[in-house]
Amino acid sequence: MNTINQIDLCEAIAAKLVALWPTRTLYRDFCPSDFQRPSGFLYVTQAGFTDAALGLVEWDVELELEIFCATDSYDEQSTEQLRQEQAAVLEAFGGPSLPVGDRHVTVTALADGAGPGAAYVKFSASWMDHRPGYHDPEDRDDPVTGAIPLMEHYALDVETAGDTN
Repeated sequence: MNTINQIDLCEAIAAKLVALWPTRTLYRDFCPSDFQRPSGFLYVTQAGFTDAALGLVEWDVELELEIFCATDSYDEQSTEQLRQEQAAVLEAFGGPSLPVGDRHVTVTALADGAGPGAAYVKFSASWMDHRPGYHDPEDRDDPVTGAIPLMEHYALDVETAGDTN
């Protein structure tokens, strides 16, 4: 099983948003002042991990999506349209978990209000994973990687000396 981090989670959320709105621009890392409408801006607001065990950590990540709807001929946006788009995002993330790499992570989506011309959805997730860069010093069975071989690499042959009845 591969480890995952906040970038992997952000990519998985972005992929789901792009599937929801395939014709929209989803800005990442930065949102230009002359952004297109309708569009969205997805960014990580907090990411980190805490100790869980010697070789294990618990990741906690928060992301925010800023939703921009189309404007009318007076350059005004509809607050009703923003609420509908916010609700569509919440429904899209209503499943039990989100595939992230070769794992599935439970992601919570929360409508985080609306401001002038934008609505917000806050995503949060936490999961247990291997400590980044950690190598157990007791794992010495494999001379190349130091890892313990998997059970599928062992063979067990059993012989009996005869009938013991």
